[in-house]
Amino acid sequence: MLTQKDIIPYRISQARLSRGLSMNELAELVDVSKQAISQFETGKTYPLDGTLNRIAAALHYSPDFFRKPVHPSASMTRSVFYRSNKTARQKDLKAAEAKIELLRDINEFLSEYIDFPPVNLPDVDYRYNPSDVISSEEIEFFACTLRDYWKLGRGPINNLMNVVQRNGIVVSTTHFSLVKLDGLSEWYNDTPYIFMSRDKDTNCRVRFGIAHELGHLLMHAGSVPPDDITDGTVHKKLEDEANRFASAFLLPRESFSRDVLNSSIDHFIQLKAKWKVSISAMIFRCEELGILSENQIKYLKNQMTQRNAWRHEPLDSEMPVERPFAHKQAVTLLLDNNIIQASDFVNAIGCMPDELEEYCCLPKGMLSPHGSAQIVQLRPR
Repeated sequence: MLTQKDIIPYRISQARLSRGLSMNELAELVDVSKQAISQFETGKTYPLDGTLNRIAAALHYSPDFFRKPVHPSASMTRSVFYRSNKTARQKDLKAAEAKIELLRDINEFLSEYIDFPPVNLPDVDYRYNPSDVISSEEIEFFACTLRDYWKLGRGPINNLMNVVQRNGIVVSTTHFSLVKLDGLSEWYNDTPYIFMSRDKDTNCRVRFGIAHELGHLLMHAGSVPPDDITDGTVHKKLEDEANRFASAFLLPRESFSRDVLNSSIDHFIQLKAKWKVSISAMIFRCEELGILSENQIKYLKNQMTQRNAWRHEPLDSEMPVERPFAHKQAVTLLLDNNIIQASDFVNAIGCMPDELEEYCCLPKGMLSPHGSAQIVQLRPR
């Protein structure tokens, strides 16, 4: 029989943080004091069933979520890398961090039944120093090392989402809404995770974000102390290094340079269709490598301004967005083979069905008890 003491205090804190709420804000929603919320989260007291139900409703979680055991290392300080706007609020970053914890829960549950591709990333000889910036030559070397390790050659990468998932990297996307955040990544229990925002969704932005997080996972994870990541100066340095890695990885120096023939915007639209990289990122790469002269770069930027193309580039609407598919395949496989029921999955994770569908890129209604039920069957012959 379940009792109040079966409630896991950490889950209350995790759920609150995932919604970007302060203790005061949750207290107002639940009609209790801030002190009561604090005591629930520290385990000094436990909410009664009625209060727990109100907390669950306010935070959009199942009441069972708050009784779900937590991995011993879940609350430990860890190195999470954020691709965020410098004005992003700390509570927004904490919300994203809590969401990636839920992604880990999903992956660990599915891994009990599914053999996902093993992690396949090279080791690079990088020793972090907060005052040293990785040189351009080192960045180019690391990017080529990863391409060679994955046997990608030096041409355009057709589907980057496919490549990273086939090499054991767990990827998910969600709407961060008000969070000024493009993505985040971390290593956890020897598994690399990437969580991308769907709020500013174009294929080039998604691909660059994935490549950016690959830079963090390859160069920074495991070597940068968590406290350094929150330092503004260090964060700026790490973001710059990851951006340069993404450019070098998506646009290899020699092969991309051969493709740039002039500074016409129409030529760069053609290059975008081939390389699947934004025009703005290609302009940065040309500037960085000295492929075009200063006047050519200025002319190209002026063309972008005249066409109002900085916010919405040509081809953005035409290019299909690459979506994660590994968890979608896993859930579909389990359901189609009657290994689990949709309710088993929902209850095990504790999210509402609609949110779980978003985490796993599933069709809306697939996990909902009110979704389309099987009401027809084959006629006997």
